[in-house]
Amino acid sequence: MSFAKTSVLTINKKLSSHFLILLLLSVLIQLWPVIFTQPARFAVRIAICNSLLLLSASALYRYLPGKIIALILTAMLTLNFSIAFSTWHVYQSEFNTVFAMSIMATHIAEVKSMSGLYINSLPVVIAYFFITWYAIKSLSENLSGRAKAISIVLLVGYMGWYSTVNWLKKRKDLEVYYPLSSRILTNTPFYTGSEFIIARRDSALADKISHQNVHYPALQYQDTGIENYVVIVGESARRSNMQLYGFNQDTTPVESAFQHNALIFGHAIAPASATVLAVPMILSNADPDNFTVDKLADNIVSIARKAGYHTEWISAQGNSGKSNNYIVAIASASEKAQWITTQYDTELLPALDEALKKNGKKFIVLHINGSHEMACDRYPASADVLHTGNKYEDCYNNAIRYTDYFIGEVAKRLQNSASSILYFSDHGLEKNPQLESIYMHGSRNPSKEAYEVPQYIWYSHPALASQKRQLGWVPGFWSTANNYGLMLSWLGISTGIENCSSLLEACYQEPTLFPVMDGGRHIFDYDQLRETFSSPGRNTPWRKPKTGSL
Repeated sequence: MSFAKTSVLTINKKLSSHFLILLLLSVLIQLWPVIFTQPARFAVRIAICNSLLLLSASALYRYLPGKIIALILTAMLTLNFSIAFSTWHVYQSEFNTVFAMSIMATHIAEVKSMSGLYINSLPVVIAYFFITWYAIKSLSENLSGRAKAISIVLLVGYMGWYSTVNWLKKRKDLEVYYPLSSRILTNTPFYTGSEFIIARRDSALADKISHQNVHYPALQYQDTGIENYVVIVGESARRSNMQLYGFNQDTTPVESAFQHNALIFGHAIAPASATVLAVPMILSNADPDNFTVDKLADNIVSIARKAGYHTEWISAQGNSGKSNNYIVAIASASEKAQWITTQYDTELLPALDEALKKNGKKFIVLHINGSHEMACDRYPASADVLHTGNKYEDCYNNAIRYTDYFIGEVAKRLQNSASSILYFSDHGLEKNPQLESIYMHGSRNPSKEAYEVPQYIWYSHPALASQKRQLGWVPGFWSTANNYGLMLSWLGISTGIENCSSLLEACYQEPTLFPVMDGGRHIFDYDQLRETFSSPGRNTPWRKPKTGSL
């Protein structure tokens, strides 16, 4: 017998003699992210179900079909663990619907770009796969037939009991938002699948947005003296890292020069900490409390088109389907929507040049990648100009500076015509000193950093010459969830409904409450959040969206 074969047999024998340890280790590894992010009752239920699944799989392992089933089960458990562990490892958060929607909407270029965030999780994931596989194999070799039979009976009984309990709750309408299958999976070691079910359901609902007919009492357009309106939807830009807002590095040389011909919002607050929720609320009549089909259907892209604007949506963020998230549904309301595979945001400029050739008044949305993770991939080597010695700090600030350069290129194309730019970031990022890449999306227990964003309206000289414009700094707080009303005024559109949510209207009054939503769709009062990620944690009160919200 060869040395290699002898070694393998010895290892298998040792593993078999520790079958209960392997079972316990497999279950504990699967629970790793759950323990840190979920109540204890969820961890207990998942542990029970996981143990019964492995024991039941061992009963079938001796047969070839059983080995195939065991392999599929191990792969599914590993996939669930890899998703949950990577989310917890990078974001210190549970996997939720927002993450699921982001995965469903992710394109190949973004996967390649963000792979660096998750590569460190790979050894743990591989180890879990082999531990689980050997746990099933050793259980099969060491458990009695009676113990295996009891395991199958207990698994069937457990799943039957819990499914019945959730079905009864569903009948009483106590779990309106969550589908029955989602509620059942939540308490199994396939709990991430629960969020994908919800995400898929929400994506189907998003399709209704583009087919919803919104009635306006008296839709009218008043000439503004501006021909070209360009909205730049930024990505993951922290206001505090911009020279325009007092940052001590030269990150926004172009935008800092805008101060004499722009309306700059000093304290803009995003309504959500993730793109898939924030952008739809910013561009529509929806808000954290009322995230409904009819509110999302009432969006600025649709209404600008109805008011006679030529509307175009030009995106670097990718589109994974015809209408499978809220952003795509809103974008599809434009006359022309295109998702361009880019390495850098400047590759959108040729499409902008073509859009500007259209006759008449135009409303163009540029959805850029900005400083989204990983920030090091968001700019070319020629734009690597800021160096402090901290790689990821420099990467992020150089990405902010490259967005500034991109905005400058857009402004150059508009400066000789009556044009205006509205720029804002979809959300901010939290600064986590314990994370190698430093900056991350806000999710569980967010701080104010996750919502603090830049925003301004820039006017070309011909636009300033045509009419009087409101310029200078807006000192008060501003929720970008009110950008829908702001853009109506900016575009010269009235609907027959009073628009007092717009800063550009005489009836505007600064609000006193600023609701914001986290990745789990919990709604917080911005003022009650901790200041930064590093601030002491708070048990900040939250509420659910109103009935009817998606």
